[in-house]
Amino acid sequence: MGFLDSLLGDEEKSLGRKEVQAENVFVEKKSPQVPFRVATAFLPMRLSVAKSNSVNLVVKLTNVSADRQIVSVDAMVPKDALLGFDQSCINKMVEKRVGEVSPGETKEVAIPVWANNQTKEGSYDVGVSVYAHYQDYNKVIASVKRKTSLRVV
Repeated sequence: MGFLDSLLGDEEKSLGRKEVQAENVFVEKKSPQVPFRVATAFLPMRLSVAKSNSVNLVVKLTNVSADRQIVSVDAMVPKDALLGFDQSCINKMVEKRVGEVSPGETKEVAIPVWANNQTKEGSYDVGVSVYAHYQDYNKVIASVKRKTSLRVV
C-alpha cells in the first residue's frame, strides 16, 4: 500500500519511507578504496623535434591493499598530435596487462611513445589509467587516472 499511499495522500508516512530508502542507497554506494599508488616518468625526459625517435613512459605502481590485484595499464595520447605508440604514430592508445601484483609489491611498466619527422615542438598531454580487475581483465574494481606532460624540443 505504500505506493498507493504516496499517490492518494498520507504524505508524511511516504516521505519518511523515501528518506530512509535514500539513506540506505547512499550507504550501499560507497566508493571502493584505491588499491595502489601510481607514479609516472619519461626516460629520457623529452623527444626531439622532426626526428623519428621514442621515449619510454614508465608507470610505477605499488599495491597498497591487503589483497592480490590483477592490474592493467592504459595510456593515451591526443588524437591530433603526431605522437603514437608505434613508429608510424597511428596507434593513439595502448593497453599493457601487468598481471597479478602481491600486497606491498611494486611493478614498473615501460610503454614506448614515438614521434616522427613531422612532430612539432610543444608540450603534449599523455593520459594514464591504471585498473584493478576482478577475476579477469573484463571486470574493473577500481581505477586511478593520471595526466602527465611530454615535452618535444
